Order: sequence, then structure tokens, then C-alpha cells
Amino acid sequence: MKHSLTLRSAHVLAVAAYGLAMFASHVAAHHSTAEYDSSSIVEARGEVVSVLWRNPHVRFRISSEAIDGDDRIWELEGTDVTRLDRAGVPHDLVELGDVVTFAGNPSTRNARRMYVTNLLLADGREILLRGSAQPRWASNRLVSTDPVVDPASSTPAADAGDGFIGKVLVPTRGPAPAWLNDPPLTAAAREGRAAYDAVTDDPVLGCVSPGMPRVMTRSGPYAIRFIRQGEDLVQQNEWFEIGRLIHMDGRNPPADQPYTPLGYSAGRWDGAALVITTTHIDWPYFQLYGLEGVPQSRAMRFVERFTPSDDSATVTYDISATDPATFTETVAYEAYVTFRWDPALQFLPYDCIEEEHQGQ
Repeated sequence: MKHSLTLRSAHVLAVAAYGLAMFASHVAAHHSTAEYDSSSIVEARGEVVSVLWRNPHVRFRISSEAIDGDDRIWELEGTDVTRLDRAGVPHDLVELGDVVTFAGNPSTRNARRMYVTNLLLADGREILLRGSAQPRWASNRLVSTDPVVDPASSTPAADAGDGFIGKVLVPTRGPAPAWLNDPPLTAAAREGRAAYDAVTDDPVLGCVSPGMPRVMTRSGPYAIRFIRQGEDLVQQNEWFEIGRLIHMDGRNPPADQPYTPLGYSAGRWDGAALVITTTHIDWPYFQLYGLEGVPQSRAMRFVERFTPSDDSATVTYDISATDPATFTETVAYEAYVTFRWDPALQFLPYDCIEEEHQGQ
């Protein structure tokens, strides 16, 4: 599902406006990872009765009836398809009728639902469906989700004279600043954060594309790149195939500029660094790693700085945010992530589809 330059803002804004009632159909199929207890592991065995190999997460239904006579169904949710594709995991690795052993983090709200981390196939291969997962059964026959790159299929090298423009950049998270332990929130923002339930209130459920700054600050391992569009830039994100137009001619937003999930982004060069200021954002929450569910207002002013080094093979990403309805002062996070150019990686399609499983 693409989030193009013209945006599907009407749909996303409706979701933000109507809240949880609008999310019900997504929650039924795709659940927030906050629902799962990462400190616990549950293991079971059964027959695969349905498979959905689609973003945002692969999903399986597994019946243990043939194993223990219990005809209730396990609902399993795993990693995203993009990660599996990058690791070279084939889509037909798990098929209907396969008897598998599985383990993962159980749901805190529903019995027999889990975020699956390990899957043991009948042929003895063990699939590690999470980057942090450790082998449980078949340490010598693992199918890992670590990326596999083929230099022969690399994208053409970006123009060395164009800095980091055109390069596929993958993120690594940096250390958290001290203020994150006690963020300078307004009283209203603290109240809103306390009321936030990550399992039910997260707007990015199912195939709902994220807005700013979520698309940059909570996009996981997905790659980004900048491409030129005339005098402007487009910042593309592999996550949801989002394209964000960066106005580079110095013009301010027009008086009638609409508020949209991605907002209005104006960029400028500060030496080799790209500085982007985004305003006119209509997205309900400000989110960082370690800071969830903070309500933001239309007054949010979000500034990003991309500073290249190592001949533009490394790009440091700094951010700051100003919103008097959210923060009592401007907050800044230097080296929030470091992007690194990997010439052997290609952009992969996200292809987010919410639909019924194959099978029962």
C-alpha cells in the first residue's frame, strides 16, 4: 500500500479523528506488538491450517487438534515480509497441512495468541522469526532472518558527487538522551500519555500508513533514500513505500496549506548537511523509541538534520521538536539513528494487505 506524494490523507485523518472504533477491523487481524509479553516464552505443536504471508506481519493459524485433541486455534503473528524477503526466506516455506513446533511471546490479553519467534518445520529446519531469537531445537539447521545481500544484484552506485542523495541508507539506533527518562511534557501531554494504551490506541495498525514524525522515528529497520525531483527532493521510506516531498526552494507553506499526516517539509543545505523543517502535521502522537503515546498538536514543528561523513557512506540523523501543547521546551535528540549506505541492498516493496488467511 503506497503513501504517495498526493497522500491518502482523508483515510488516515478519519482514523485519527474517530479513534478506536475505526481501528476495530485492523485489530482483528493485526495486533500491536505491545500486546505480547517479551519476557515469557510459550511452546506448542500443531498443524498449519492457514497462512497469510503479507505485510505488516506474517500470520499463521495452527490447530493442535491432531496433537492433543483440542480443536481450538493458535493465532500466530510474526515478523514483516520485507525482512524475510531480504533474508531470502521463500514464501512457500510454510504450507497448509504442515505439522510444526512453534514458540514465542504470549499475548497478555488473549489465550492462544502469540508473537512467534521460532518455528520448527517437519524437515528439521528451524526458522528464527525475530532478529533477537535464539535457536531452541535445531542449532545446525537454522533459517535466519538476517539480511542476505548479493553484490551481483546491487543497485548502481550513487553519483559520488551527489553526497548521500540516491543512496540506500539503513538505520542503526543511537544512545538515548538523559531527558527521555523524564520528558518535559505539559500537564495535558502527561495526562494523555498516561491514558494511552499501545495495544488499542496505536494508529499504525493493519495497513494504516504513519504520519510525522512516526514515519521517521519509529520505522524500525526499513531503509530510506533521497531522490531528486526537479529542484526538490523526495525522501522515500521503504516502510509503507512512503514518499515525502521536501521543498528545496526556500518557500514557506502557502496560507491555505492543509494539515496532513506527513505535513509540509521545507529543506535547505547547511554545507553538506540537509536540514528539514516540517510543520502543518495532522497526526495524533509524537513517538520515539522509549517515548510512546504522547499527544501532539498541529503546532508541532519538527526539525531533522542529516549530516554525512565517510564520503557520504554514513549519515547522522539529529532531530528536535517544538510544540507548546506537548512540551514545556524544545526537545532535541542528537544521533537518534545513524544511517549507513549499503550498496548491495535494493529497496523492496512493502505490499501491505489486510485480508483473510489462505486456508480455513
